[in-house]
Amino acid sequence: MRKRCLAALALFLLSGVAHSATIEDAAWLAGRWTGSGLGGQLEEVWSPPAGGQMVGHFRLVQDGKPVFYEFILLDVVDGGVRMRLKHFNPDHTAWEDKDAWTSFSPVSASKDKLVFSALTIERTGADTLTMTLKLRQEGKVVEETLKFQRAAP
Repeated sequence: MRKRCLAALALFLLSGVAHSATIEDAAWLAGRWTGSGLGGQLEEVWSPPAGGQMVGHFRLVQDGKPVFYEFILLDVVDGGVRMRLKHFNPDHTAWEDKDAWTSFSPVSASKDKLVFSALTIERTGADTLTMTLKLRQEGKVVEETLKFQRAAP
């Protein structure tokens, strides 16, 4: 009886161990996503996980013309899955300095949701996702919601 109690206690304690984030927590993002938001058409494409990272790119198009692009990197740090990105104008001039990134620190990761500082990505269906981005405009923080559908490659 004592051995069973100890075994049950060990299982209980192990079940409380926090999930250690891996890049596989974001694997569901892989593929091409299209949608609308920010006053235009959106496209985001993600490669499958490789080498502990995922690489993606984003573009915003308004009136048939590109407004800006992003080169995006997901990797794992002590706190979980982190997102870093660089912005580019249509002529490919960078917004950030050469060695600088816009970085979103990890908050949490689950089966259908990645939460970063100022950004949440949530799978809302088999082929849909919503991004909620916190932006600073005129000294105020506003939320922008971007809705995407999985698209053909």
